[in-house]
Amino acid sequence: MIGIIAAMQAEARELQAIMEHVEHRKISNIHFFIGQLQGKDVVLMQSGVGKGNAAMTATVMLEHFDLCHVINIGTAGGLQDEENILDIVVGNTIVQHDFDTSGVDGDDGIGLYFKSDERLRDVCTSVLKEMGRPYHIGTVASGDQFIHSDEQVHRVKEMFPDVICAEMEAGAIAQVCSFYEVPFIVLRSLSDIALKEDSHMDFLEYTVHASKASAQICERIVAHI
Repeated sequence: MIGIIAAMQAEARELQAIMEHVEHRKISNIHFFIGQLQGKDVVLMQSGVGKGNAAMTATVMLEHFDLCHVINIGTAGGLQDEENILDIVVGNTIVQHDFDTSGVDGDDGIGLYFKSDERLRDVCTSVLKEMGRPYHIGTVASGDQFIHSDEQVHRVKEMFPDVICAEMEAGAIAQVCSFYEVPFIVLRSLSDIALKEDSHMDFLEYTVHASKASAQICERIVAHI
């Protein structure tokens, strides 16, 4: 079975709409939707915002379902000038940018890193090429902060020079999947580009476009796994 973790309710709703034989199950106050996508067994869940919610819900999912892969979809803020709104980011490395034990561990204590599954990355890039979707591969910065100010952006980019977007759940999901030894991939649709003029779209408009695209991309990825 393939686990799909969505960040936004709209994304979960779009995916649920294209699933077949859907069954709803509530476990520990978390709503799971079990069914089939492209003839394959999947379970869909919305994580909630932040690393705490993401870790809790991902753990419940992995404890109650026998998962072979996890796909995490959601939104992020782009951190590179060459990026554009609605571009897709494929995370090859996920770093918890707010993890800091440097007081005792020195520079080695800055950031907690996880690697996504290479085969899933290849499947994602192949699907995105087929669909003609602009995408970027790189490091996703994840933390319990909404990165929006110039100071925050400069700090994250200075500490992690190869980072290409920032968001709030992937670091926890990556950590949980790594602990349970389940291959995972993180996909993010860019809602805005930091420090770039005219880089914002009305969020309601963005949500409509991003949610439909995420569902379509996720469906094709599942078909190729």
